[in-house]
Amino acid sequence: MEIRKSEVEYTMKSMRFLLLIITTMFIFIAALMIVLGISVYSRYHDFSFIYESARSGRFVTPSVIIVLLGMILMVITCFGFFGALKKSTCLVNMYALILTMVLIAKIVLVIILFSMDPETIASYIEIPTHRYATDVEIEKELDFLQSSLGCCGSESYMEYMDQPFNQNHSTVIFEINEHGYSIMELPKSCCREQTPTLCTRIWSNGCKNTIGVYIVQNASVLGVLGVSVMFIKILGIIFAILLGKCIRKYKSEKAYLRWKACEQRIMTARKVQEAAKAEQDGVFIETPKSSNA
Repeated sequence: MEIRKSEVEYTMKSMRFLLLIITTMFIFIAALMIVLGISVYSRYHDFSFIYESARSGRFVTPSVIIVLLGMILMVITCFGFFGALKKSTCLVNMYALILTMVLIAKIVLVIILFSMDPETIASYIEIPTHRYATDVEIEKELDFLQSSLGCCGSESYMEYMDQPFNQNHSTVIFEINEHGYSIMELPKSCCREQTPTLCTRIWSNGCKNTIGVYIVQNASVLGVLGVSVMFIKILGIIFAILLGKCIRKYKSEKAYLRWKACEQRIMTARKVQEAAKAEQDGVFIETPKSSNA
């Protein structure tokens, strides 16, 4: 019995060690996502934006989504980490169940993403260019998006025509040679080349299609990253299930050994009582000798 106990305990320690390594990796990734989201959010938003966005319902931005996903991953990972640390079968099994559900959802999402073309992806993207001149936070977000991706407007730069720009906006003058000669005021982030007085070239492509093309072009990189993360999650699920079984078996054998030890103590106490009673009655009970035959 002692040999079986040591084997189960050794296997359990190995599974605990591997699961703790995987959950520590996930905790590090979740913390990195939270820090990254908060740093991006604090770079492009002030504190008043939190209150105003909550009132207007416009609180979902990429940085907020990253922070929320990081927090969700942190909570899920804590089930596995503390379950392995405290040898809790319930927490470990719950971690395996939640991780399996997340894995299935991610596989479905990857399949849907790979089956889409740039136009389909662009149709799900909404860029509020009509609020550029009236919302300071949207102005900052669009300037960052347009300058980093090399695009202008949601679908076209013409969306900025007749917007109420003022001296507080960073704009440039662009000469349009379509439908007659005219002058148009555009955000500076739309300008590709400029002189001291005019913008000579702009980003003519819209940001929606640019984002869609970017996602499709980088689908292989995203796929490799997704498969790598899914592989780690599969290992986490396997180790969590195996650890749950080991913990359950270890606790069962430990309880069985305690019960056997308790039974042995009871039997020994009874024999002592019987021997004492027999001695008081003057009867000697000889203990039978074990035979080696």
